[in-house]
Amino acid sequence: MNFLAHALLSEPFAHSLIGNLAGDFVKGSLAASSLHPRVVDGVRRHRRIDVLTDRHEGYGALRSLFPQVRRRYAGPVLDVILDYYLWRNWAHCSTWNREDFVEEVYRTLEQSTALMPPLFARAFPRLRSADWLRAGTSLAGLERSLTRMGSRLRRPVRLQDDLPELIAESSLESEMLRTFLSIQGQIEDARDPHSG
Repeated sequence: MNFLAHALLSEPFAHSLIGNLAGDFVKGSLAASSLHPRVVDGVRRHRRIDVLTDRHEGYGALRSLFPQVRRRYAGPVLDVILDYYLWRNWAHCSTWNREDFVEEVYRTLEQSTALMPPLFARAFPRLRSADWLRAGTSLAGLERSLTRMGSRLRRPVRLQDDLPELIAESSLESEMLRTFLSIQGQIEDARDPHSG
């Protein structure tokens, strides 16, 4: 859901990038996985990032901004909003030019489809044509992403309805940026075993 954030938090090689971006497409234990071991490391990194995010005090505080009836969806909604704020504050989070970064991610994935987990490989052409790394980088794109997400739930929910109030919250952007930078520091301190 927060594909841009996961791309930026990947290690700088194709296997990690694929595993990190495909993390939500890989279910269950990785012990007997047929994936390349370094792609598996990328999936593990994705899962560590998700755990760090879910347990982060900043994310915990931000959940309280949601109406009680929709608080159970706060995590995924915040993930989508994170990409929006990451795009707006790119220079604080990366030394890459953001457009060059996005194009390099696409180029790497297009050259590495044989390494992709099957579900991700099937979804990738659709994701690429929808320019999914930039999908939530404008308010209109953010609203579309939340509308799609809410419509796919077993009982559809209008997740986009909370967006104006959330975006108007003065502490949201700074808290999300602080949370991202904290997780970025933590994940870089916990290097993957094959990273050299």
